[in-house]
Amino acid sequence: MNHRKSGIVALAVLFALFFPSARLLSAQAIDPFYLKLFQDGEASFRARNFAEAAKDLEVAVFGLAADRMKAAKAYIYLSLSYSALKNRDLCRQFLSRAITLLGEEGPGSLGLDIVTLNDYGRLIEDFQLAPGASPREQTGGVREKAAAEPQPQAQKTKRPVESSRIKELEAKLKASPDEASIQYELVSLYLEQKNYKKIISIMEGFLKKHPKEVPAVFHLAKARFFQKEYRRANYGFHEVISPSSENQVTKDIVLRSTIYLALCLHELGQKVSLASYLDYISQNIPLAELNRILAEEGLTERWTRLKALNAKTK
Repeated sequence: MNHRKSGIVALAVLFALFFPSARLLSAQAIDPFYLKLFQDGEASFRARNFAEAAKDLEVAVFGLAADRMKAAKAYIYLSLSYSALKNRDLCRQFLSRAITLLGEEGPGSLGLDIVTLNDYGRLIEDFQLAPGASPREQTGGVREKAAAEPQPQAQKTKRPVESSRIKELEAKLKASPDEASIQYELVSLYLEQKNYKKIISIMEGFLKKHPKEVPAVFHLAKARFFQKEYRRANYGFHEVISPSSENQVTKDIVLRSTIYLALCLHELGQKVSLASYLDYISQNIPLAELNRILAEEGLTERWTRLKALNAKTK
């Protein structure tokens, strides 16, 4: 049985190499053999078993011509797998094929998670590739609708921070230095005071003892963002939304981190990755919820400027 499977794979590879036109027969259904390899490869990729993912997907792509989007997804997984495996030649080769297949549609319709979209965008920038229709263009529809969209509500005026409450919490913190609820209430008050250095000091100390406390990572990244430490903030927000955090973090923090990440990428000039995030946000965060978060975080004006600048560079 193993010999038969090896023979089928070898014939498939040779057929695809010497008769490339055969890969364009879109009317043909995907053979279950290749579909299974694709599914196994995708599962290995998500499990971060990149060597196994590359092994399955390199064969799977020869049978995915009937579904251009599946083929593009497989090539993205391959490029990211070889990036992790430190093989830049194969990484670039498969990345170029993914870009060609995606064309004007971009990766937004593939159902990729935000981390994979971000890594894909970073690879494009790293190799300085110029897609026929870059991922930036996939946000065109969003920009065209911008004028018709209701404007975000203005941020509500907050009551002045009571210094007595801060002193009370600081006293409680000395008595219970590991109490997370005290930490988070205190940093929220410091945030209103724009005392970002104090927040960074508190959260860094807390994370030394509790390195997996995702809300603390979020608060630290946010303080760094407002301190204009955009690169360090970017790493922090990326850690919040990473797969390893998914069982410890709420949906609300993920959404807020994604919005902050887009703003970080804008400040860092990473246009391709930014386009992927804007596309993800437009598809996954309802406008009313987006506007609410922007108002609560005090980001309404920043977001409006980002969209206006992004529209100009279309």
